[in-house]
Amino acid sequence: MSVTSQPNSLFQLVDPNSVKPHPLYLSIYGELEDVSDVMRLIQNSQYPRPLLITIENTIVNGHPYWKAALLLGWNQIPVEVREFPNQEAELEALLLENADRKKTNEQKVREAIAWERIEKAKAKQRQQMAAATTNQKLGRRVEITLVENFPASSPGQTRDKVAKLVGLGSGRNYSKAKKVVTAIDKLRQQGNDKSALDLRKALNEQSVDAATKLIKAHPSQSAKQTDDQERSCWNCQFCSKEQVKDNHTFYCYKFGLLSFLEKDAQTRGEECLAWRYRWSDSDSCQSLPKNSYFTLTLPSHLQIMFEDAARASGMTLVDWTCHHLLQAAQSSKIPLEV
Repeated sequence: MSVTSQPNSLFQLVDPNSVKPHPLYLSIYGELEDVSDVMRLIQNSQYPRPLLITIENTIVNGHPYWKAALLLGWNQIPVEVREFPNQEAELEALLLENADRKKTNEQKVREAIAWERIEKAKAKQRQQMAAATTNQKLGRRVEITLVENFPASSPGQTRDKVAKLVGLGSGRNYSKAKKVVTAIDKLRQQGNDKSALDLRKALNEQSVDAATKLIKAHPSQSAKQTDDQERSCWNCQFCSKEQVKDNHTFYCYKFGLLSFLEKDAQTRGEECLAWRYRWSDSDSCQSLPKNSYFTLTLPSHLQIMFEDAARASGMTLVDWTCHHLLQAAQSSKIPLEV
C-alpha cells in the first residue's frame, strides 16, 4: 500500500479529553502554543472542521482547535477517525497540515528531518515494488528478495528536496542547520539549558550561519561528550526496563508499549525526536521511575565478553545483562514477580 494512500474514515463526536496530541507534533512545534485567536474563532462560530485522529485517538491534524476546545471547557468536538497504513503516512498528513503555518528555523529543520524519514520509506517501497515486479517476470516466488538495480535518490538530492519543501533553501544550508539543532538537543540532554537556549536564539532570531559561528566560537564540552553516542531505545531516558507481556515489547514513558518486531531499538532511537540520553544530568529525567537493584556475582573472565556484547547492542552492561537474563527466565517459563 502506498505511503500516501487514503483509507476510509469515520466521523463522530468525542470528548476532547479522550484524545491526545501527537508526540511528533510536540517534538517539532513545541508544547507552548498561543491559541487565543483560535478560541475567539470557535467561540463566535461553529467548530471549523473535524479533528483528524488515528484509531488510537492520537491527533494528526487540528491540535490548536483541540487545545482551544479544552480551554473553553467543551465536552464534545467532531473528529474524523482514520486508520493509516503506516507511521510515515500518518506523519506526512501531520506535516502537510502544518505546511503553511509560520515556523522558526528550528521547526523547519525538525520538519525536514521528518520528511527525510518519509522519503526514505518511499524509496524503500519503490525498491520493493520493483523487485516484486522482476520476481514476477522471472517466475520467482514472491518471498524471494531480489535486489533491483533501481535508481535511488542520492543523499544530496534528498537534502535539496526536503530543504526546498520546508523553506530552508539549499541542502547545504539544511545540513548546517541540522547540525545546530543536533547540538541544541545534545546540550539539553546534558542539562545545559542555557547554552541550548542561546544557540536556539541565534538560529531562530538571527540566522543559520550565526548559530554555526556560535558553535565554532564556543564549543560546548558537554555537547561533545555524546557526539559518538549511538542512539538506541536501550540508552534512552524514557525506556523502561520493567517486564512486559513478551520479550519483543518494551514500555516507553513517552509513547507507551512499542514493539521491536516493527522497528529495532537503534532505528527507533535514530528516528525518535524525543530521544534523551539515559545518563544525562537533565532535570527531564528526575520524574521517571527509578529502578532498584540486587547484586549478582559472575565469574570475572566473563566481564570483557559481556561488556563487548553490551557495547555492540548499544546498551550498558547492566541493561544488557538484565535484558538477556529476563529472556532466559521467560523462555524457561519460570514465573517472575515484578
